[in-house]
Amino acid sequence: LHLLRSYGVGVVEELRLRGLDAVDETLIHGIVDIFSVGPLRVLDVGGCPRVSGEVLPACGAIPTLEELGAECIATLQDKHLEDLCCRCESLSRLDVRFCEWLSNISVLTRRPGSWAALQLDGCFRLNVGHMLRTPTSGAWAGLRELSLDGEDLDAQQLALVAGTFAGLQRLTVSFARELDAAALRELATLRHIDSITLRKATQPSDGDWAMFFVNQRSARAAPLIEGGRLNKGLSDLPVAGEGGQQWRLLNVAECEHFADLAALAFAAEALPKLREIDLSWCWHLTDVGLSALLGAAPGLVRVKLAGMKSVTATGIAPCCRMPSLAELDCTSCNSVSDAMLEFLHRLFTAPPGDEVLRDEALPKLSILPPRVAQVAEALWNKRSRGSERLRVKNYYSEYVQEWGQLRPAKDACESAEKFLEDVGDDSCRQACSVE
Repeated sequence: LHLLRSYGVGVVEELRLRGLDAVDETLIHGIVDIFSVGPLRVLDVGGCPRVSGEVLPACGAIPTLEELGAECIATLQDKHLEDLCCRCESLSRLDVRFCEWLSNISVLTRRPGSWAALQLDGCFRLNVGHMLRTPTSGAWAGLRELSLDGEDLDAQQLALVAGTFAGLQRLTVSFARELDAAALRELATLRHIDSITLRKATQPSDGDWAMFFVNQRSARAAPLIEGGRLNKGLSDLPVAGEGGQQWRLLNVAECEHFADLAALAFAAEALPKLREIDLSWCWHLTDVGLSALLGAAPGLVRVKLAGMKSVTATGIAPCCRMPSLAELDCTSCNSVSDAMLEFLHRLFTAPPGDEVLRDEALPKLSILPPRVAQVAEALWNKRSRGSERLRVKNYYSEYVQEWGQLRPAKDACESAEKFLEDVGDDSCRQACSVE
């Protein structure tokens, strides 16, 4: 509080205190007092164990507050949320994930046009179905980000998401087990979507997933017309085309039928803005689909492939050309060798021949095998020394850097050289082609 009073008055617009044990009710009241005339717009106290639901309505006294993070505040109840929303008219972004005592959705549906983001995942008592029955056309036109606990949503309700929240850019549904092919077709009409998480959607077939991406591209290309008139509520959103809408995140973890057809359809157009993908436990996906998908997305930062038993080193070879890659999870990937993962660890640690990290990085370029040298040089022509260190998980969910001892760099390079030779010149050239 002393720092905020000394330097934050009239200046601080964002304050993120997520997970801090020192944050308590006294601190919350102090923050409210300091920013009673603004300009604080964002306050995140999610996961702070000493913050109660009872104190959160006090934040309504901050007149400029637009976003509140209250994830995992176990004591947050309906009466607290209603009081907060009544006091804080400027609030438009709310994160109450895993606040398990919330059950009355009506406090949110009373002002549908004011919400830009609602994070409701893990609120399993919340009657989300009531949101999907909002009768007024375009009532939720301003909502751009939505996460839902899908455990109690049936296929018909999931299908209504697209029509009710037509302007969504980011959608998360956990436990989407009732999502069927028809509901997936409806979700494809979300023409502005750039991030989608549909976990445990086990009903759609590989072909259904493929058609989702085909239909979604068609929806993006369609004119922005509703009832013969331009839909002004959505006209400010990005659409397909250069500089327009592009995929940023895809999470289909535990969607077991998502396989090669789906991956190839997703990769049918370049994915330059895709930053995170989670294909964990999509065990029918093979090297064919995975390598095509990863090859279309050189900007990936996080790649999660846990449980993909059919994938080998060939499938993850395009990772060599991702200069921003920071996480690669190959937990329970039976056919991905430790040798390949260790090579990737060395490749991304530092430029070849780095003196500071010589024990982990590759040797200098002049003594590397030719194909390995090409891959390393191409990567470090784009990768910055200040980039986040790549963290690689092996079959046992252990990070490579935490293994007892790395094999000699020479052995890792020889193994990688043989792999690059075996996969052929085309694959090698692709691994070297960093965009």
